[in-house]
Amino acid sequence: MDWQLVRVGLFTAGILITYWMAIRWICERFRGRPPGSRFERWFRSTGTGVVLLGLAAAGLACMAYGVLVEPRRLTVTTYTIEAPKLPPGERVRLVLLADLHVREDGPREKALPEVVRALRPDIILHTGDFFGTREDVRPIVARLLRSWDVPQLACEGNWDSLSDVAGFLRQAGVTVLNGGRREICSVRGTRLSISGFPSGAEMAIRWNLRHLSPETFNIVLYHHPQGFPETWGTPADLMLAGHTHGGQVRLPFYGALVTLDRFGKRWESGLFDERGVRLVVSRGLGCEPGIPEMRFCCPPEVVAIDLVGCRRDNTRP
Repeated sequence: MDWQLVRVGLFTAGILITYWMAIRWICERFRGRPPGSRFERWFRSTGTGVVLLGLAAAGLACMAYGVLVEPRRLTVTTYTIEAPKLPPGERVRLVLLADLHVREDGPREKALPEVVRALRPDIILHTGDFFGTREDVRPIVARLLRSWDVPQLACEGNWDSLSDVAGFLRQAGVTVLNGGRREICSVRGTRLSISGFPSGAEMAIRWNLRHLSPETFNIVLYHHPQGFPETWGTPADLMLAGHTHGGQVRLPFYGALVTLDRFGKRWESGLFDERGVRLVVSRGLGCEPGIPEMRFCCPPEVVAIDLVGCRRDNTRP
């Protein structure tokens, strides 16, 4: 059973029932027919109407906020990761950009270049899904990618496989890591090994990562969090992913209703540490293509990751 579909179904049913009852209360209240039972008297009461109409109004306000406000509310999340493979005291800043899903040159796209520049990254890493529409938005995406004069590396997402995104990214100055290709980046003398895999190449991850050097800090780019178990038992240190959009619509105290990931809510967004490997899952910047842009309790996110060198005897076992 697909529990993600069940959750969405229950959530949708609850909304529809609430609005159906609110409309029925209005009709019954103003019909003028005397109530025939105790239930009808309760249902037509002013108190019941206040609750139902209040819930309906709150729902409309939430939908308006989710469509008009939150998709444009660009936020920054910062994580600090102790890395004994880096010299003690050394700090390398990575910026993760996931799921741009660009549809237009809107407020989010206009604000993004300066937000990233203000973070002063050493390397910018992308985990795929650059486009959010079939319209020709490539000039907008190219302008964004050329806004930063630091090394940029990327893997392809599931939406990127629909066209020659790899060639486009190379022309925009982004190094595309596919098929387990590795790139060695040196930041102030610190060597980072960065590997990337296109969407759907999960079975190739573990085999390729076995050949990584245990002396370098090894970063893996893969669009889907469900590839995380393939890094366990390898020299990988950190995996970066997106795809889930953090659920895009989240409920307070519960989180994402849907992640479109094989492991559901397990790695819906945030920083995780399992089997000696860290995973960072970004909520992403854009919204799922093919539907109106909407986010709720899940604003678009730029992720800054500070790798901080430390002594090996100060790390957790």
